[in-house]
Amino acid sequence: MKLAERSRVFREMVETGTAPDEAGVPHPIHSQIFPQFAEALYRTMLQRRPRTVIEIGMAFGFSTLAILTALEELGSEGGLISIDPYQARDWHNCGIAAVRRAGLEALHQHIARPDYLALPELLEAGTRLEFAYIDGYHTFDYVLLDFWYIDRLLEVGGVVGFNDCFMKAIHRGINFMLTHRRYRELSVGLPGDCVDYSRARGLIRRLRRIPAQLYYRRYSDRYFEKREAWEPAWDFYAEF
Repeated sequence: MKLAERSRVFREMVETGTAPDEAGVPHPIHSQIFPQFAEALYRTMLQRRPRTVIEIGMAFGFSTLAILTALEELGSEGGLISIDPYQARDWHNCGIAAVRRAGLEALHQHIARPDYLALPELLEAGTRLEFAYIDGYHTFDYVLLDFWYIDRLLEVGGVVGFNDCFMKAIHRGINFMLTHRRYRELSVGLPGDCVDYSRARGLIRRLRRIPAQLYYRRYSDRYFEKREAWEPAWDFYAEF
């Protein structure tokens, strides 16, 4: 069964292009993960059967619903921790409202603090997880910070997924992960995603004023399994 069939709330948001806030006022949806990516996230959750999950970024709740719907179906005793300090300011609490409309509050914890504060606190508290989805601030420093902490929280055999992999900062963060830690890419039923980031191609795109997500047609979310809890020597460096 697909996520759109399993979750009425998700299906309604996709069909209407709007997300109601806690007062029922609809807001136009933007900046969400694409429905096919939410479906892949839902499928991957069911296949990997994690207990505790973290997502960086919540927005209107597409990824949140995908994760929580899978956790409910799995009968999980764990839950989802969503880190999003701007849920009220930028997203009108529509993500939280979606979770409540779906009746999934018991499996959900929202942390309204920046990732660079929330993640160290979770690590200090001894939190362990089996799955993470990174869709936060899309600059290289934030992507690297999110992964650095997720790697310390993630059990061996756990999975980390990245959204917006067409963006160069995400691509570079993934390269760091593959050169400085021990992860392997998973196939989750999405198309291949090698993007040419050459200066010439980027210049052509900008001159033609074509949005990156339309120009780089072969892009998708990417998922990786943690193979071992390994860190390099103190003076290690590899090009990435």
